[in-house]
Amino acid sequence: MDFWGFVQLARRRWYVVLPALAVALGLTAFTYLSIPTRYSSSGTLVLTAPSTGAKVSAEDTTGSLTNPLLSFDGSLVISAQIVSQILNDPQTKEQVGAGPESGSTYLANNGQTNGPFVFVTTEATSEQESRDLVARVLERARTELDNRQRAVQAPESTFIKVQDLVQPTQPEPLTGGKIRFAGAALVLSLLLTLAGTFAFDSVARAMRRRREEGKGEPARPRLENGQPDDDATVFIASVGPLQSEPRR
Repeated sequence: MDFWGFVQLARRRWYVVLPALAVALGLTAFTYLSIPTRYSSSGTLVLTAPSTGAKVSAEDTTGSLTNPLLSFDGSLVISAQIVSQILNDPQTKEQVGAGPESGSTYLANNGQTNGPFVFVTTEATSEQESRDLVARVLERARTELDNRQRAVQAPESTFIKVQDLVQPTQPEPLTGGKIRFAGAALVLSLLLTLAGTFAFDSVARAMRRRREEGKGEPARPRLENGQPDDDATVFIASVGPLQSEPRR
């Protein structure tokens, strides 16, 4: 059925289309409202090298004389990538309150600029939880970086420092998922409306044809009491005028 055919069908069966459209819009609204709104917040850290450099004199420390995490080119970028990978570990997410059953999640990376940054973006079912999760993840990034530097016995004066570049931002509602689900519900409802209207029209036409055919059938003869005589049958045929027998 083409577009104009559907328009004609809708005009003919408007009493079916209008209630179906009302149900479709109601289902769409219910789908949109039933999906909880999620909120997103973000924060950014920047890694900086100490002003004293990556080395210390021998008399200043009893351990390593250098910070291994600062002993190669692009060390800050590599350190940011290491921290991001640690933050994205499922075990770390579970520990900061973003496990599979928490309803919250986040993503950490060093951005498309490939710089010494740690970007954290969270999603949660409430504004407060979204912002608090950013703060917890940023604090975990500081802790993990310090632990890695202590593990390689780097002098504390050579530690890579972490600075807050962007504090946890004001959470914003994420409505894209709700709109997609509501749109899918609307499209499905419209398809069901079209199919239901076409089916109703087909059934109505078939019933009308049967009624019209039933009116043209010959009636059985009735007895005096008004009941049909099952033993008698009336044959109706269209015949021409009777012809006289030929003379012999």
